[in-house]
Amino acid sequence: MIYNKIMKYLTIFFFLSFSNNLLSDDKIYYIDMNILMNNSLAGQSITAKLEKQNETNKKNFKRIEDDLKKEEAKIVSQKNILDETEYKKKIQLFTKKISDYRSSRDKAINDITIMRNKAQKLLISSVTPILAEYAEKNKISYIIPKQSIIIGKTNLNLTKTILEILDSKIKNINVK
Repeated sequence: MIYNKIMKYLTIFFFLSFSNNLLSDDKIYYIDMNILMNNSLAGQSITAKLEKQNETNKKNFKRIEDDLKKEEAKIVSQKNILDETEYKKKIQLFTKKISDYRSSRDKAINDITIMRNKAQKLLISSVTPILAEYAEKNKISYIIPKQSIIIGKTNLNLTKTILEILDSKIKNINVK
């Protein structure tokens, strides 16, 4: 019985020691995905397109808001002129317009968020083969995201190198 326990512990100890020796030969590097997202040509093209769409939305919504304010002032000014039922109808129609405006504004904001997420996923899927190719050429075992690291040597950071490769291969990501 004791012999079996000792053998079990020795076997576990042997495998742990052996696996640690194997892992010590592995090359492990890290990459800052946020820098790739924000500083690469493809990432900047995504940002520019989304900002342009956002500005267009803001202008349209500002125009609609101004129209709604004018309409509200007109309805308020007609309060004493119109009979009560007609005034309530106008208020109900106006309330519906405001509700429609809010829902369309929320939808536009949501659409921008969805477009950003899709474009970022597309960029990540474009970076993955570049990382795989680079790792294979340079016999790198692991490339992990910088966000998962507390402390790391700066010479293990591949961000700048991968950024240059990414910029040479992918200059634009289509945002839909």
